[in-house]
Amino acid sequence: MNGKIIYSVFGAIAVGAFWWLSTFFTPKTTVAVVDSQKVLEGYQGFKEARDAYEIRIEELTKGFNDRRKIFETKKREHEVLKPERSPEQHAQQEENLSKMQQELIVLGTQLEEQSAKEEEKLLKGVYNKINDFMERYGKEKGYDVILGANGQGNVMYTDHGTDVTDEVLKALNKEYVNGI
Repeated sequence: MNGKIIYSVFGAIAVGAFWWLSTFFTPKTTVAVVDSQKVLEGYQGFKEARDAYEIRIEELTKGFNDRRKIFETKKREHEVLKPERSPEQHAQQEENLSKMQQELIVLGTQLEEQSAKEEEKLLKGVYNKINDFMERYGKEKGYDVILGANGQGNVMYTDHGTDVTDEVLKALNKEYVNGI
């Protein structure tokens, strides 16, 4: 019985010593935190891409808006001229207006799809650039992990010393301006 106690004590001492040595001699993991939303919104490349996207969407919607105005004008005209038209003319104009309305619906759907594609293309390019930069930045600064905080619970707390958002944003924009 005494032998079991002695082995148990030595076992506990060995486990404790192993734990202490492993934590004492294991290198610390360096972690940094970046406010990903702030980086995205402050990144000059995103701002320029967003401006180009808005111009492109404006171009796409111009044709749609012009057609919608024509439709609305023809619809008002139809209502005003309704008493002066024959039933056949009225039916023909109703059919024409219905076709125009269907064309507008199709055009609107195409516009939404094109807008979504343009936005996806914009964001993919920006995210790829930021992610590539973050990888190089992390290696250069010696971080093992960089966590992205977005205010939605991913990172609930960070010491200000680990938040490198402003430093990242400054370096990212410098790289963008210099064309790297």
